[in-house]
Amino acid sequence: MLIRFVVSNFMSFKEETEFNMLPSKGNGSRSLTHHIKKTNSGVEVLKTAAIYGANAAGKSNLAKAISFLKSIVTSDVEFLVPQRSRFRLDENYLEKSSTFRIEYSYQGIHFDYAVEIHKGKIIEEWLYLIESVDKSKEELLFERKDDKITFGKYFNDKEEVKFVTKFLKKQLKDNETVLNTCYLVFDNNNILDKIVDAFSKIHIIYPSSYNTEYAKSIFLGEKKLEFANKILSESATGIEKIVIAKIPANDFFGIDDENFKNKIIDQFENLREKAKEEDKEKKALVFQNGKDFFSLIKEDNKYLVLNINTKHEKSNFPFDFSEESDGTNRLFELSPALEELIFEDDVTFVIDELERSIHPLLAKQLLKLYSESSKTNSQLIFTTHESHLLDDELLRRDEIWFTEKKADGSTEFYPLSNFNPRGDKVLERGYLQGRYGGIPFLGDFSKLVKEEF
Repeated sequence: MLIRFVVSNFMSFKEETEFNMLPSKGNGSRSLTHHIKKTNSGVEVLKTAAIYGANAAGKSNLAKAISFLKSIVTSDVEFLVPQRSRFRLDENYLEKSSTFRIEYSYQGIHFDYAVEIHKGKIIEEWLYLIESVDKSKEELLFERKDDKITFGKYFNDKEEVKFVTKFLKKQLKDNETVLNTCYLVFDNNNILDKIVDAFSKIHIIYPSSYNTEYAKSIFLGEKKLEFANKILSESATGIEKIVIAKIPANDFFGIDDENFKNKIIDQFENLREKAKEEDKEKKALVFQNGKDFFSLIKEDNKYLVLNINTKHEKSNFPFDFSEESDGTNRLFELSPALEELIFEDDVTFVIDELERSIHPLLAKQLLKLYSESSKTNSQLIFTTHESHLLDDELLRRDEIWFTEKKADGSTEFYPLSNFNPRGDKVLERGYLQGRYGGIPFLGDFSKLVKEEF
């Protein structure tokens, strides 16, 4: 679960800007007590955060900043924070460092990790293990300052540390993290394994994203469509169920797409060659053709294309998802996220524009479904403009955040619990009236229409 995230000199974030999931000690802490989870280190963490703000105030940039930090830990990123990604409204910041820091709890481990990047190079990086907040017990796992890397007492195998230090000195690049490299080099290190795995459990969903892993898991039979079917059928979309169609590859691609078919088959066979012998038959290649995603498999030595279709209540003909509404596609995209949030532990979803293409009442019902669930240590952070979600029965007041654009163009965050609205005050009305900020200050639109003579 995300505890705290701090970023500076990245997109609309100028000075160090903090967003956290810590409950308020005063206003905001009176309801929905099941929204609070406690870590092994003694920190109370909230399960939900709704982030409001005007267009261009920086809401989406939080998702992008978290996604960037995840990317440099879990994969190779060639260019780290180029000039276009720094705070460009102040030319001085084009020459300054960008910083990212995250506190996170995963499978009983509370860690504090940070990187500082200057002109595409990581110049500082550190990782702490937090054992107890109350007793101020924390342990340094490693620290990096320019080319010097120091390991803490946790790594007590001196020979292994000596080997890793020598390896890092020769092999570690300026744009690579010590965390990811050590995860690959240290043998069976439980802490590092869990910390890197924690980043993989942070999922970012953008307004126009498509979850290829979900489609792939469906094609492979690793996930069922029951939950997605229920979401779509209960949402009055007219869809009875989702079905998987199998189409011979030659029929699917046709003569005109012969080159594309051969390219996909070559990619698929390369994938199978790299797989273990027992996994070859389970392999599938997810690919995009036009606006839709498909999967290539092999059965009885024949290539087949799998397609996810919808079956409507009043028709026997299948429909492609490209023929469905934007709202239906958004529901399909969100269904695996909701399923994991409700039924799985230790996942965090950051959803940009939760309500996009979805009716306000439906968006509220989906949030309620998650809000009332208390079985898992999952976490939902989302940006939204939908004021109907400002409801004391869905969100605690310390789970509601606002973004504002400051005079210098940078973004700041603050929670509703900083204010003290009366208990009977309608939050939605107060927000729309501008009592808490986070709304646009509009100009005179009448000037856009010129009077004709």
